Amino acid sequence: MPDQPVRKRRRLGYLTMLGVSVLVGMVVGGLSALIDAFGGAAADPLRIALLALSIMAVVWVCVAWWRDADEAVREAHKWAWYWGGSTGMACVILLFALSTWEVIDVTLPPLGNGPGDLIMTGVALTVGAQGIGYVVAWAAWWLRHR
Repeated sequence: MPDQPVRKRRRLGYLTMLGVSVLVGMVVGGLSALIDAFGGAAADPLRIALLALSIMAVVWVCVAWWRDADEAVREAHKWAWYWGGSTGMACVILLFALSTWEVIDVTLPPLGNGPGDLIMTGVALTVGAQGIGYVVAWAAWWLRHR
């Protein structure tokens, strides 16, 4: 097998990725405000398009960052998402099970007034618990591997 040339790695630091993320967030926020103010009948399709473009931008940023991450950083994030995210999701499942069985009383304010808003409340609770679990697991991984 012929030797492959060593690919020169671009270094995209955390501050660069943070800056790109903040810029994307500001653009999306501004466009969202413009849609609310001037969208009229086309507001819903414009919101859907903005959401799709935002998701594509976030995925692009994540892929660019992941390609530049070294093996230790990748392993820390995979481990943290697997164990921390799974633990956070299990905590929410346990919370809802205990609430359903009336062992504990959980009253969460919905994020709005309709049934879809109740679903979004559950999604927000789950993603929030997964995020907390991820941060704790990520910190534990790095403390163990110092």
